[in-house]
Amino acid sequence: MRLERSFFDRNTVTVAKELLGKLLVANLEDGRVVGKIIETEAYIGTDDLACHASKGRTKRTEGLFGEVGRLYVYLNYGIFWLTNVVAHTKDDVGGILLRSAEIIGLIAKACT
Repeated sequence: MRLERSFFDRNTVTVAKELLGKLLVANLEDGRVVGKIIETEAYIGTDDLACHASKGRTKRTEGLFGEVGRLYVYLNYGIFWLTNVVAHTKDDVGGILLRSAEIIGLIAKACT
């Protein structure tokens, strides 16, 4: 079942905990990959120095201040692409790092 945006319009820590065990589905050109989220990390507000929002509202961080339920993806240390989901209460800012997922399904498209 797809999560509604309202799921992410809550306390960031609560959402981070409740994302555990949820499925993340990626539809790719060659098929579908399904992973179970097994580790998350919450980053909350401008006072959290580990949160990109602590640097203020910039072109790069705008996504964290925006609509909940969207992905915020960035390059870390010039090597790793990190994926976060925006989750926070109204008039707040925050995101959840999808730290780890266990691949539970690979579905290849049929050859034609």
